[in-house]
Amino acid sequence: MSKQTVIRCPNCAFQFPVNVETLIDAGQNPQAKVQFLSGNTNTFACPNCGAATHVAAPILYHDLAKELLIAFVPPELNLPKAEREKAIGELMRELTASLPQGAFKSYMFQPREALTMQGMMDQILEADGVTPEMMAAQRERLRLLETLLGAPEETRQSIIEQNDAKIDTQFMQTMTLLAQRMAAEGRGDIAQQLVILQEDLLEFSSFGRVVLEQAQEQEIIVQEVAAAVGAMGDSANRQSFLELAKQYADDDQRLQALVGLARPAFDYVFFQDLTTAIGQSPADERDALELLRDKLLELTQAIDQQTQAVVQDATRLLQALVNASDEDADALILENLPMIDDAFLSVLMANLQEAEKRGDQAMLMRLENIYARVMGALRETMPPELQFVNELLSAPSEEEAKALIADNAAIYGEGLLATLDAVSDAMTARGESAVVQRIHILREAAEAALGA
Repeated sequence: MSKQTVIRCPNCAFQFPVNVETLIDAGQNPQAKVQFLSGNTNTFACPNCGAATHVAAPILYHDLAKELLIAFVPPELNLPKAEREKAIGELMRELTASLPQGAFKSYMFQPREALTMQGMMDQILEADGVTPEMMAAQRERLRLLETLLGAPEETRQSIIEQNDAKIDTQFMQTMTLLAQRMAAEGRGDIAQQLVILQEDLLEFSSFGRVVLEQAQEQEIIVQEVAAAVGAMGDSANRQSFLELAKQYADDDQRLQALVGLARPAFDYVFFQDLTTAIGQSPADERDALELLRDKLLELTQAIDQQTQAVVQDATRLLQALVNASDEDADALILENLPMIDDAFLSVLMANLQEAEKRGDQAMLMRLENIYARVMGALRETMPPELQFVNELLSAPSEEEAKALIADNAAIYGEGLLATLDAVSDAMTARGESAVVQRIHILREAAEAALGA
């Protein structure tokens, strides 16, 4: 649950409304739990200057499944004991009112009280099975990250090599989550530093070099499988994909790449046909085909589960935006920028089309308003070169786009060419051939303007 209030940005003094979370129910809103453990709860990016502001407020955390109830009153509020108890009592009444009938249990009579925000997080993690040793290891990772971020560029390689054994999958995941958090809080400068640090880690650490080698090998495999799929041409059918799957039956990486690239081909009818083929095959071939079927089912289910989870998260975010006021929607978009991706935009467009089909003008206008606000936020957070490429692609004509390049290419330099190449690669992967062709023309104009 949240309470709306107006806060003043400490950086630029701009005032804006926010929804301050005071009651986090892990069962009813798992995303709120994730946000809290990420340190993002009640941290807001100023819509005027982008500076992050944290609002100190009493919080009650509840997890019915684990019978966990924790209260935290920030010490910086300087509330006397009676006021602290009153604040917790009000949150308890809100929790009780939100519970289904008969759900109240004895542990709810007296919540635990955390002395610090970190202490509250530790209690939640401990209830999830995260041991004190695991928490200590995570804090050690964060300390190493802080050391690397604060180190001069010329000493960073030495620090990485000295701490080589500490750099592993968990360390890289911690860094990625921290970068996402910084971006969501409007700290793009730190997020960018973390991206640069990641490149150094990949280059100078043993783990990073292994990751790079594996990524290169995987890229070669994907390109090889994609070429094999492309070679089928327009005549490709389910039998074609079955024959290719048989070729990769003993190669899990290529089989995974095949399913990832052509998931729609492995549908219900495909598995029906495969089951029929197994029954008609010689006895000595059936075991291998059954094993192949099991692998393909496992791979398709894994992809479908990932897709479903992404779509569910996108749907929840869209629903929250629909129910929010315009001001709250802007804040919510800024807080969740890492979640606004192709999946979210697909869900948004699907809802737009459905509202138009139903003739629901009120919902259609609301969704169009959200789309405009989302695209505006994305444009503002784009790197300058990418913003300029977006402007070029939005130009009414090719002549006007070339005129923009002639006037502004020198501002962006060689970075403009790299950005055009990156956008071209992305559009190629999505099959946007017309956009790719236009980017090719724009790149030639940029090369001419830069004298490259």
